[in-house]
Order: sequence, then structure tokens, then C-alpha cells
Amino acid sequence: MAMTAAERQAKYREKALKDPDGHLLVRVQTMLPPQAHANLKRLQKTTGLTQRQCIEQAINRLAEELNCSTE
Repeated sequence: MAMTAAERQAKYREKALKDPDGHLLVRVQTMLPPQAHANLKRLQKTTGLTQRQCIEQAINRLAEELNCSTE
């Protein structure tokens, strides 16, 4: 019997919520103003990083700068 759309989506999400190193990921969804989005795109082009990598590095750097990092 074929899987339903909901079953396929659940299987996709289960697979997608693990990064290449096997760590569990959390989905974050937000809206950005055009200037921030343009800056993100420029960062990606300049560094060759993905959106996720750029955002992750920015968050971690700010957390370290503010001394609120868990690492």
C-alpha cells in the first residue's frame, strides 16, 4: 500500500532534522526585512556558506561576544 502524503512528510522531516554529523536539529522559521536578507545573501556569496551556516555562525559569535554561550 502506498504511503499517504502525511506519512511521506513525516518520514522526510525525521530525516531532515539530522545534520550530516547526526546531531538533532530544530526548525526555526522567521521573516527578515529586505536589508537583512540582502546582507545574508551577500554573506553567503562571499563566504560560500549556506544560509544555515551563516545564521548559525552569527548566533554563536554573538552569544560568545555577550558571554552567554554554553560552549
